[in-house]
Amino acid sequence: MFIAGIGPFAAQPGPEGETIWSPQTVISSSLFDNPVEVNVLLTEGRSADPALIATVLGDLDRYLLLGLRFLHAELIADPVSFDSTPAGVRRFERFDPATFPVDLPQLNFYDSIEWLLRFAEGGLPICEPHGVAVVFANHEPIRVEDLRDSTPI
Repeated sequence: MFIAGIGPFAAQPGPEGETIWSPQTVISSSLFDNPVEVNVLLTEGRSADPALIATVLGDLDRYLLLGLRFLHAELIADPVSFDSTPAGVRRFERFDPATFPVDLPQLNFYDSIEWLLRFAEGGLPICEPHGVAVVFANHEPIRVEDLRDSTPI
């Protein structure tokens, strides 16, 4: 697989017969210290939207901020769904991406318009043990995905 503006992606076996494609170049963000992991998970004969992947990776910090702001808004609106309390989220009332308690972003693309921005680690109860994800439909965040009961890839 090759994505214009990004370069070649290498394949490795994934779960349930899927193939995981990952860029051969390091993807970095100015918002996080560690590189951003990027995966495209596909079953044989299926393809992802290369234009969507190129757009997201080409403006990565914008999409990371969109995801962080969405996660923050959902946390403030419904702390219970994050296994928190209103008192527990008071320290996050004002959005600050530098101190918001999630880290190790990972982008997972599929053969649909939906993709995940997963934060593999975080200081929120919902982050244990597999992190928390923001689901995007094309370019807009649409929901928070609770990953506590998921199986790691």
